[in-house]
Amino acid sequence: MKKPWIVLVLLLCASCAAPGIADAGSPCVLAPEGMPESWRPSAEQEQKLADGPWTQAEAREAEFSIRTGLGEMLDLYARKPSAVEEIWEDSVGSLVEVTYSSANTAELDTAAGDGARRNLSRLIQPYLKRTAKSMECEEYEDVLPLTAYAGSRYEDNDERTAKMVELTNAVANRCGSLKAAMGIDYAPVLAGEKRTNDEEVFDLVIWSLLFIEGQLVPGLQMPAGATDLPPRLWEFLRTYPLPNASTYEGGARNEKFIDNAYLATHIAYIPTGNHRFPLYVQDSPALYQFHRANFYAVLEMGELDLVAEFVDSLRQYGCTPANDRQVLDGTRYLLDVFHAGGDSWMAYREPDEEDADVESYDFIHKAWTGVLGVRERNIEPAAPGTYGGIVRGWLPAPGDGLGNGYGDPGGPAVTPSGVTPSDASPSSAGTSPLNWAQAGQRP
Repeated sequence: MKKPWIVLVLLLCASCAAPGIADAGSPCVLAPEGMPESWRPSAEQEQKLADGPWTQAEAREAEFSIRTGLGEMLDLYARKPSAVEEIWEDSVGSLVEVTYSSANTAELDTAAGDGARRNLSRLIQPYLKRTAKSMECEEYEDVLPLTAYAGSRYEDNDERTAKMVELTNAVANRCGSLKAAMGIDYAPVLAGEKRTNDEEVFDLVIWSLLFIEGQLVPGLQMPAGATDLPPRLWEFLRTYPLPNASTYEGGARNEKFIDNAYLATHIAYIPTGNHRFPLYVQDSPALYQFHRANFYAVLEMGELDLVAEFVDSLRQYGCTPANDRQVLDGTRYLLDVFHAGGDSWMAYREPDEEDADVESYDFIHKAWTGVLGVRERNIEPAAPGTYGGIVRGWLPAPGDGLGNGYGDPGGPAVTPSGVTPSDASPSSAGTSPLNWAQAGQRP
C-alpha cells in the first residue's frame, strides 16, 4: 500500500514521474514499491529515512547550502591562494561547475564565474611569458585543461586564450603521439589486449573529457586520435565491470568498491560534460543500474563526497527530490550533513579523518560535491556547437537521435528499458584510482 504522502504527490504533481520504472515517462522512481527489490532501502534504513514529500522549506535549505558552499570555496581560495596551484584546474572546475545546467540566481552564477576566472588567470599567468620552444611533453596534462577553460571562460579573441592555444599546440607537437601526450598505452587497453585497472580507466575518462572540450577551442590542435578516443572509450566502458557493493567483503565500505564507485560517477561525466547535458538510461543501462542498485549501500556507508556524486548523477537523468525517492533521500542526507557541520560542508570529516589530515583539495571537494548534489538544475540541450552536440554525434540520444529526449526542453521522455536489476556482477581487478592532477587523492 502506498504511503498517503506519495499518493498525494502523485495526484497533485502532474510533472512528477510515475512510480514504476516500467511506466512510460521517466527513469525516476518515487515509490519504493515501484523499484526492484535490490534498489530499495533495507527495512532498517526505511525506519531511519524521513517520511513525507519534498517541501519548499527544504528547497530553501538547499539553496542556502549552495550559497554557503560556494562562499566556503571562494573564501578558501582567497585565504590560501596557493591552493589554486595545489589543485590546479580543479580550482576552476569546482566553481564553474556550480553554474552548469544552472537553476541558480544570476548573482550566484556571476560570483562563481568570476571566481573561476580569477583562479584560471592565476594559473595561466606564468605561461604568458613562456615560448613555444620552452614547452615540454610532460606539460600537456597541465596546459590542456587550462586552454579548454580559457576557450570557454574568456571573451572571444582574448590574447590569453591565443597564447595558451599556441603553447598547447607546441606541446602536442613535441609529444608526437597521443600515447606520449597522455602517458598511457591506451590502444591495447581499448582493444582488450592489455589488463587494466580502475586507476588507468579513470585517467582515460578524464582525458576523454578534455579531448571533447578541446574540440570547442578554435585553433587547438590535439594529437592524432584524440577526437576518436572518447567514442572508443565509451564502447570499452559498456562492458567494463562495475560490481555491486554486495559482491565485496565489507560491502560499500570496501575500498575497492569505493574506488570503482567513484569511477562510475565520473563515467557519467563523459556524455554530460560534467553534468551540463542530458544523461539517458540508454546511454549505458549498466551505469544506471549501478547507481540505482548501490545507492542505499552508499547512503548507509555515508561518505559525503560519494553520496553527493551519486545524487548528482541521478539528477542528470532528470530526477529530483519531488519525483525520485533516491534523490529525495540522498538530498536530505546531504542537508543533514551540512547542518550537522554547523551549516558548513567543509566541517564534515570521515570517521577516521583528523583535521590535520585534511588538505586543500579535501576541503574543496567536500563543498564542491555537496553543492552539486543538492542543486536543482535546468539541463542544457545538446545543441550543435556544444560539448553535448559533439557527444550526440557519436552517441545518439533516444528518440530522434538529434539530442531531443528526456532532459532536453520539449523532448519526449524515456524509460529505463534494458535495465536488468541484479545483485551479482563480475568482479574487477582494480586498484585505487588517482585524481589525475592530484596523485594519491580520491576524485
